[in-house]
Amino acid sequence: MKRFLLLFATLLFAYTMQAQNELLYGVYTGSGTLKGMGTAKAESYDVAMFLNDPSLVGMKIVGMNIPMNSGATLTDCKAWLTKQLTLANGANVPDITSIDFTPEGKWVEVTFAEPYTITEEGVYAGYSLNVASVETGDANKAPIMCVASEDIGNLYIHTSRTVRKWRNLAETAYYTTGAYAMVVRLTGDNVKEHAAALLPPDELNTYLGVGKKTTLTLPLENHGTAAISNMNYEMTIGGETIERNVNVTVKGGYFGSKANLKVEIPAQLTAGTYPVSITVKKLDGFDNEDVQPTTTFTMAYLSEFPKHKPLMEEYTGTWCQYCPRGMAGMEAMNELYPDDFVGVAFHNGDAMTITSLYPNDVNSFPNGYLDRVQNVNPFSGSSGASLGIKDDWMRRQNIISPASIVLEAMWADDAQTQLQLTSKTSFVRDFGNSPYQLTYILTADGLKGEGKEWYQQNALSGDASAKADPYLKYYANQPAVIKDIEFNDVAIQLSNARGLAMEGTLPASVEGSKTYSHTYTFDISSNSLVQDKEKLRPVVVLIDTRTGEAVNADKVQVGESSGISITPNPSSKGEVRIFDLSGRRVSASEPLNLSTLPKGIYIVNGKKIIK
Repeated sequence: MKRFLLLFATLLFAYTMQAQNELLYGVYTGSGTLKGMGTAKAESYDVAMFLNDPSLVGMKIVGMNIPMNSGATLTDCKAWLTKQLTLANGANVPDITSIDFTPEGKWVEVTFAEPYTITEEGVYAGYSLNVASVETGDANKAPIMCVASEDIGNLYIHTSRTVRKWRNLAETAYYTTGAYAMVVRLTGDNVKEHAAALLPPDELNTYLGVGKKTTLTLPLENHGTAAISNMNYEMTIGGETIERNVNVTVKGGYFGSKANLKVEIPAQLTAGTYPVSITVKKLDGFDNEDVQPTTTFTMAYLSEFPKHKPLMEEYTGTWCQYCPRGMAGMEAMNELYPDDFVGVAFHNGDAMTITSLYPNDVNSFPNGYLDRVQNVNPFSGSSGASLGIKDDWMRRQNIISPASIVLEAMWADDAQTQLQLTSKTSFVRDFGNSPYQLTYILTADGLKGEGKEWYQQNALSGDASAKADPYLKYYANQPAVIKDIEFNDVAIQLSNARGLAMEGTLPASVEGSKTYSHTYTFDISSNSLVQDKEKLRPVVVLIDTRTGEAVNADKVQVGESSGISITPNPSSKGEVRIFDLSGRRVSASEPLNLSTLPKGIYIVNGKKIIK
């Protein structure tokens, strides 16, 4: 009996050790609501996940955990591994192994007959199932269980009727449900208990001014079986080594469980690019066993900044009795900052309406957005104070833009029906995966007309507090319906639906040493809102397509160029900075001698000089 108990204890200990050495890999990390995805058709499905992370090489796949839509009736269920996604006569053909399973319960645990060792080439793990029929409201419409996530780059799908070739999930209409919740079970000597790595920051955040420090958010990704509550890292930049010990909370057992780590990047006093190296040394006091414990990236420190001209978009209408407050805010900002304020007024329900589909979600009037990310009152801003929008706008202006942008507008024909715009964009540094694209908006000043749709309703009429406000008193002294009013900054034509970014206006990869020119032409021949061609003011907007944020903008009158848009870094003193109108820095002798430059227009330390 004692020998039996000893044998049982030994087996139990061996199983426990095996379970502790098992690591789960997938987008699903043990939390989140699962939701079914499918084509709503009777057909067979094949879904796959590509395992190609270098940290996985040498680990062994022992099986998979597959989530089931428990209300679905499924047949021909198989789990498989393959080096290539291959079809033969429309059917999936795995080339490593395949095993049948029965779809019982919410999760099915499948174990392969022989573990498979992951190589440097990676491997596809997936499963297949068949839906014989679909009824209204039937769970069979969506048999593939997913978890909310945008991490779908290594997921693939094939179906017998709808997606007839293997395609990346992102290329289909089904990615909106999320990512497959399937997980792969890993074991072997390469599975470590204490292993983690910091992921590099978004390169779009790796620039700042000389003499400035910043804090970057870097994900700490767990590659081990143990949870992490404390970590030690070492950072090297500019010849300085900094060591930090920080508390974190990262789940164990799931490869890729993450927690965001705030890392302070120190200031550098000389402009240039600086390599940064960060090594995760210790995890809860144990040596980090990760195969890639060090992450590297480059910080750029700038002595000149692109001038950030925040985009102010106002939503208004003549029927809106409180909209004169927004109009007053736009007018005041134009007067205070004539060279830098980029205002666009979208009208609703009146004679100046060109669309009801706006760049932002708008459910009340007046309304306003700064750079398409900050919803503010177009007069009082976020503070509620008189012309509080000025403070919000100035805070946005202090955000360093990734690029300078200047706009030129010229007539392309004698009849002046083709308005040709040329934008020139110069980035602060190289961006290998740039999300930036352009859009153009044609605005007009001095619009006026007869009839109800042109008459502005005015709730400020006779208001005592408005009369005491220097920016509102004009409207306070006007009647409740203003008939002889002119409207400015009015959006009268868009280059793209809703004024959103246009694909292909800038390359997917950009270099900081280049200026990118793009041309767009507005055909205004049939635009009834063109009342005075000398009062047309086109706008160009630089947009981050990932977020929709306007990161810079420019506005000009027809026949003019806005010129250079660069702001010196206050930390850089005593320099002579000379730029041409394309935003390129040019050389000259110091002290300044314009005779060394060819004839033209230059910006010298912020002032325009014509030679």
